[in-house]
Amino acid sequence: MDSFHTHSRRAVLGAGIAVAGSGLLATSAGAAPGPHDRRHDDHTERGRYVDPHGPEVVDVEDRRYSSGRVRRMHLEAQEARVDIGGRTVHTWVYDNRLPADVLRLTSGDTLSMTFTNRLPQSTTLHWHGLDLRNDMDGVPDVTQRPIRPGESFHYHFRLPRPGTYWMHPHVGVQQDRGLYAPLIVDDPREPMAYDHEWVVILDDWLDGVDGSTPDAVLKELNHGRGSMHGNDGADHGGHDSDHGRGTDEGHGHDAHGHDAPAHPNDHGKGREGQGPGHDGHGAGHSKTNGNTKSTSHASSHSSSHTSSHAGSHDNGRTEHHVHNGDVGTAERVPRTPPIIKDLGLDGILPKVDSSGLGNLGLNLADKNLHDFGLGGLPLHGMTATAAAGAAARASRGARRDDGPGRGHNGPSRLLPTSAHSNVLDGMPGNVDYPYHLINGRTKDDPDTFRCRPGDRIRIRFINAGGDTAYRVALGGHRMVVTHTDGNPVRHTRAEQLLIGMAERYDVLVTARSGVFPLVAVADGKGRNKTALALLRTASGRAPEASVHPKELEGPLTTADRLRAHESVRARDRRPDRVLTMKLTGTMDRFDWAINGRQYTPSQRYPIREGERVRLVFQNDTTMWHPMHLHGHSFTLPDGGPRKDTTVLRPGKRVAVDFDADNPGLWMLHCHNVYHSESGMMTILGYRRD
Repeated sequence: MDSFHTHSRRAVLGAGIAVAGSGLLATSAGAAPGPHDRRHDDHTERGRYVDPHGPEVVDVEDRRYSSGRVRRMHLEAQEARVDIGGRTVHTWVYDNRLPADVLRLTSGDTLSMTFTNRLPQSTTLHWHGLDLRNDMDGVPDVTQRPIRPGESFHYHFRLPRPGTYWMHPHVGVQQDRGLYAPLIVDDPREPMAYDHEWVVILDDWLDGVDGSTPDAVLKELNHGRGSMHGNDGADHGGHDSDHGRGTDEGHGHDAHGHDAPAHPNDHGKGREGQGPGHDGHGAGHSKTNGNTKSTSHASSHSSSHTSSHAGSHDNGRTEHHVHNGDVGTAERVPRTPPIIKDLGLDGILPKVDSSGLGNLGLNLADKNLHDFGLGGLPLHGMTATAAAGAAARASRGARRDDGPGRGHNGPSRLLPTSAHSNVLDGMPGNVDYPYHLINGRTKDDPDTFRCRPGDRIRIRFINAGGDTAYRVALGGHRMVVTHTDGNPVRHTRAEQLLIGMAERYDVLVTARSGVFPLVAVADGKGRNKTALALLRTASGRAPEASVHPKELEGPLTTADRLRAHESVRARDRRPDRVLTMKLTGTMDRFDWAINGRQYTPSQRYPIREGERVRLVFQNDTTMWHPMHLHGHSFTLPDGGPRKDTTVLRPGKRVAVDFDADNPGLWMLHCHNVYHSESGMMTILGYRRD
């Protein structure tokens, strides 16, 4: 299958390639707790934390760099049947595609997206890695209400920093379905030179295979407790009223008493300024998933690229819901985003009996919102048409699983406890996935990227998996690592990369002549548990699906071996506050937590704007955890790279520093979706005083 994401560009070559020196492992480096160490969350004082919709958040947004351009887009989450390469599955996706098309903008742009939920469950959008305004972060019961079936929500924020990012839901284990998409923010002064771009999304897959669902796997793992967000596979909207309730119910919630200012509703403008994304540069697609044929976003490519993708362009973009368009600089950007008005439909839609889906989740009372610190959130309800559609879908039932387990939970997907990864110092994860994908394709029908020998390619790797770390190599080539988690690093040569869940790496390669395998090994989950894509620059026979390039036996590059580029290196400063985050829990109980406390939306670890904050992660478990901080990026020790996600091996300790420059309530959690939804999440809250 031809490649799904391509991008061409020539730019002025910036910093030269250099091999960075080795250093201490990020997972073993650390710092002793200082005098400011706060080991316990502060959740007893109401109203002492910055409201996600408060003036502090608005002021920071107004100070962010803006190009004056507004990019209007539409996106829908929906059920679909998709072909993953020799197997058709029923799953949930964005815009009827797996993965969804690249969202491409330029730093300084304002994203204005109307997102519509056509799923049978509530959902949100989280913009992974972006230091965006807090009320757009997509965390249910903290920064926004869950978006109920049939509803729309308007996400509106500036993107000041270039890099490789992605988006996914933040409700339950929905991310382990097909709900993910790359988000690329281009640098208008790009310092690197390359001919093409290849976006490579890694994913572990079980949804819709022989009746399996992520919700069933979660329940099997955590002994039937289900998701911390209350969204399990049998709950289709009626969960909202008791989202996230935990042992701290009624304590420490923010007293959000703010009324949202009225703003004009500018939904329905998503098709304004239709045309090629990113000023003529686009993301090429030519494979077919499900019943949708995706076409190129580009109106032009470089001549070398056009020859290999002739006839694939559709400048009218009539087949897609995502539309990029510029709006003139005269348009005023609202200080806070307009929200689709609630139409007062509570009680109007019919109830469904116990054999169906339960109620549609339209009875979420304001008093319950206030209990979770969301009393000031404006309602964002359905239109009458959308409500009727949601009711009709509910009456038909939510999903039909494919295969022998149709309508049931399918076979056990638990990884044997004997599974071991030398790289990760223990069990490699918890889930034995039947498939591993690159750009939505199995190794039996791989995605193929085409260019000419000698072309320079920027590959952007994104691990969208739920439970799998991948070792990645391109046969016959050495990669040069240029970025991690969207931030530049000193250029470092690599034969293979370790990419944990939610991590991103950008690399440069110069293409040789032939057909070459890009292989991602699900580390520790079995030699045959691999994903495959192809780089083709000449005619010739493709390698077998079981190919294992020699580069996978070479030195392994991990984040701790990289050094931050001078442009993003943090200035030396003693931390003003040290927070110790002990990762706790056991495999037997699956009671993952931070500092022994499982997540509730009321938790707060206090920080203040302007502080240098040190997070000391101590992994007291026998499992590795990729820890992710929302709304900020931190630096690894000893001049290490700037990142938002870092891998913590069992028994290891690492201290990372970040500057508290983005007020609000920000989640910190493990990005193994089964660990986070079993309790390994908490919240850092900016204090007002």
